[in-house]
Amino acid sequence: MNKKNAISAQKKLSIKSGGGRKKLFSHKRNIFITFFSLFLLLIFKPVSSFKNNGDKNDEIRGVWMTNAGVSFLHHTSLLDNVFNHLALSGYNRIYVSTYGFGGTIYPSKQVKSILFFVPPFTNVLKASEKEAKRQDLKLYAWLEYGLMLSPQDEIALKHPEYLVKTDSGKTIINGFVWLNPEHPEVQKYILAIISEVAQYNITGIQLDDHWSTPSEFGNKTQAMTKLTAKVRQHLKEINPKMILSLSPNPYNFSLNKYNQDWLKWAKKGYIDEVVIQIYRPNSAQVKQAITTSKINYLPDNIPVGIGIFAGNFDNFLHPEEIQKQIAVAEKFGYGYSIFCWEYQILGSLTHYLIKSKSNNLK
Repeated sequence: MNKKNAISAQKKLSIKSGGGRKKLFSHKRNIFITFFSLFLLLIFKPVSSFKNNGDKNDEIRGVWMTNAGVSFLHHTSLLDNVFNHLALSGYNRIYVSTYGFGGTIYPSKQVKSILFFVPPFTNVLKASEKEAKRQDLKLYAWLEYGLMLSPQDEIALKHPEYLVKTDSGKTIINGFVWLNPEHPEVQKYILAIISEVAQYNITGIQLDDHWSTPSEFGNKTQAMTKLTAKVRQHLKEINPKMILSLSPNPYNFSLNKYNQDWLKWAKKGYIDEVVIQIYRPNSAQVKQAITTSKINYLPDNIPVGIGIFAGNFDNFLHPEEIQKQIAVAEKFGYGYSIFCWEYQILGSLTHYLIKSKSNNLK
């Protein structure tokens, strides 16, 4: 991805990589996508499910779901239908955004959340836990924001001392402020969230590329490694069987841009699963990115998946292209996870409508 045109294509396709998610998946658009996707889902015929080669129970076959998406499904009583469809489609893991924009999807003593995510007398994460168990799906609480916060977040406003700063005093990078991984109160805050989420009957907790400190703040690699070790120890003390999953970018980018030394974390046993984000427009570029990602250096006992991006409003990937990228991942011997369910549904329906319109014109 060194060529100018390749970089341009990657910017269009990358949501989570390098902080680009905020540009393509804005907070208001996030909710709009969910509502519109579900509206189309109820009206038009859905596209056939992706094919999976083989039936390996331990292979990662996952999908990410936003907090807005899962909350809307819960509030409209569609959660069981969608989880059932995912199970029948061959998926075995769902990574649900549990801590992100708007707070948590469960009542939290640590995080203030918007009413849509935590209305009275209900608990979206608890409902997701129940439906996932019914459908024999592994549910992960995806802590999407990691150490990242909106500059207007209550914690950022009340406790500016919790934020990491550049040498010049700058706190905002990529449109967000970032919690200092070395600050004792920040560590207590993170571990408290881990404690809350670990009480649920879920398979695991997933951190991603926002579990990091941008390099603009200096070298925080050792600090991130120490904090990850603390999270690992804390989680295992609460529930030794709960998996700690990580969804990073390719290794060199993660280390140099975000102080994430995920190879070291894996080799030290701090993480149990890796779903690496390989967001590319075509299967050939996916293959090339996998070969240079250093994912092959991971210990053999760690399940590995390739994160595949379903596209965005500028360019939804065709379902056949997604299937090709899945095939590439499986050829390497890896599983996969699709980012994200909302874009996947909307993209599939968009291509279905285009095809239907084309057939009607013939």
